[in-house]
Amino acid sequence: MRYLPMSLALGALNRGRPIEQLLGGFEEAGRRGVRYVVITPAPDGVYYISCTAVEDTMELDRHDGLLYPSDDAFYPEDADSEGARTVGTASTPEVAIELAERELNADPRWWVNLGMLGYEYRDYVARGRPLGPWQPS
Repeated sequence: MRYLPMSLALGALNRGRPIEQLLGGFEEAGRRGVRYVVITPAPDGVYYISCTAVEDTMELDRHDGLLYPSDDAFYPEDADSEGARTVGTASTPEVAIELAERELNADPRWWVNLGMLGYEYRDYVARGRPLGPWQPS
C-alpha cells in the first residue's frame, strides 16, 4: 500500500516520521518542473511544512527513485540549503496536514511515507509529465 490513509499519515507524524506528496507539474518561464511537499516533525513538537520545486529534467530510465532538489531548484532566493521553501509550522499533525492542504492544495488521499516520492515521480513521468495537480491513477 503506497498511499497512507489519514490515520496512518497522522500516526507516522506522531511517531516522528516525515510524510510527503507529489503536488504536480508546472511550467514557469519556459521551464518545466514538479513540486512536492514534505511535513517533517521536529523533536521539539513542531511540524514543518515545506515545498520544493525542481526542474523536471530527469529521464525515466536513469531515474534512481529519488526526486530531491539540485542546483536547479525553482526557489533559490527564499529556500534553505536543500532547496525547500518553508510554508509554515504547526503544533499538531492535523494542523500541519490542514496547512499543506490549504496553502499548497495537497490532497489528503495521496500522502506517502518519506522515501516513496520516487515511485510517484516514476508514475508521473510514465503518464507523460502532465501539468497541473498530480492525480495518481
